[in-house]
Amino acid sequence: MPENDQTVSALNGENFPPCFDSAESFLTAIGTSTGSMIAFFDTDERISYVNLPYARWFNLRPDEVCGRSLIDLYGIDAYTAFRPMLRRAYAGEFVRYERELKKPDGSAEWISVNMHAHRDQSGRINGIFATAQVVDDLKRTRDALDAALQVQAIYMENSPLAVIEWSDTLEVLRWSGQAEAIFGWKSVEVVGQLARQFDLVHPDWLPTVRASTQDLVDGRVQHNRMISRNRTKSGRFIFCEWFNSAFVDGNGKTHGILSLAQDVTMRVEAEEQLRYSAVHDALTGLQNRQSLIARLDHALVRAGRSGETLALLFIDLDKFKVVNDTHGHAVGDALLRQAAERLKSCTRDADTVARIGGDEFVVLLESDLNADTPEFIARRIANGFAQGFTLGEIHVESGASIGISRFPFDGKDADQLMASADRAMYRAKHSR
Repeated sequence: MPENDQTVSALNGENFPPCFDSAESFLTAIGTSTGSMIAFFDTDERISYVNLPYARWFNLRPDEVCGRSLIDLYGIDAYTAFRPMLRRAYAGEFVRYERELKKPDGSAEWISVNMHAHRDQSGRINGIFATAQVVDDLKRTRDALDAALQVQAIYMENSPLAVIEWSDTLEVLRWSGQAEAIFGWKSVEVVGQLARQFDLVHPDWLPTVRASTQDLVDGRVQHNRMISRNRTKSGRFIFCEWFNSAFVDGNGKTHGILSLAQDVTMRVEAEEQLRYSAVHDALTGLQNRQSLIARLDHALVRAGRSGETLALLFIDLDKFKVVNDTHGHAVGDALLRQAAERLKSCTRDADTVARIGGDEFVVLLESDLNADTPEFIARRIANGFAQGFTLGEIHVESGASIGISRFPFDGKDADQLMASADRAMYRAKHSR
């Protein structure tokens, strides 16, 4: 039995809500009390039936609407606008669309329209049922939301920060233009992939990044910030600062993560250079005086607790002023750099070698120290310097005067030990 016949049969069989005493009263209620607009158009595009809400839209009674053609009721402009959808419905297609419809007073509201062809028992289309709902508030809210999303998308695409959205399983959902500029991969290359699938994170930084990300996924934090080392598509490694926010529902479950990232390689490298410069001599790369004193203070505390000894070698280059005055400061600087390298080659890996100013160097011996270790290393340094130095086409002779002080015998703190070693060096220089 066709669907329409089943409906009629059900009504004739009194299969309608018990609050209605007949099928006729039920159909009357549909025509007058429903909030939807309902109409039936015959095959000549004339209106055969409308319910009360439909007629009221035009400030008419239902009997004033029935019998009129669609073009007469709506006007040529409105009819031309929805005619393509009407043709599709008359062809048997279920049609759904939204349009803005004007009222007789000139105001307009958005409506959602459904059109469904009605067929007789032979299957021939003999008209169209049309229903419509006012969706003006919904439409305007949706349009406002779409506009807001478009503005947000514009901000994201024009942000100086990379904008990356991750799913709850940490797949890439959004990859902004700035993300392409910073990391090199295009959106189509990474969307749907995990960061590990394209090696975004430097291997050494994986534990740090995983721990920080897991805090967001598990809901322990909703926001965090980190600096990590990342790989670009070209294989170059850069430092990036990441600002991450978790999308969390009312139950505390994380549904995704939004990340903002910026390339801070220059800043990180500058900070590292500053940290390096703070503790290293700019000319030789050795520890500077400040770093040496800090290391010595730490070593003294440890030695004081353990009862161990430590020693300082105070080294002054011989004839440095002569080389500087004769050949110029460039040659003098080259001599200091070679002297630094030679000192490192004559000492042990655990020893601290520092330049404390001018042509003065200090070696801190604080581990595996026997009674004769300081003298043994001092002789190695003296022998190494006795070979002279070749500075380009110039060969110069510049030995080393060395003084030794020991903790706790020659001093209990850094100043006393430095002064004692300095005096010993002075005596050695002037005893020749």
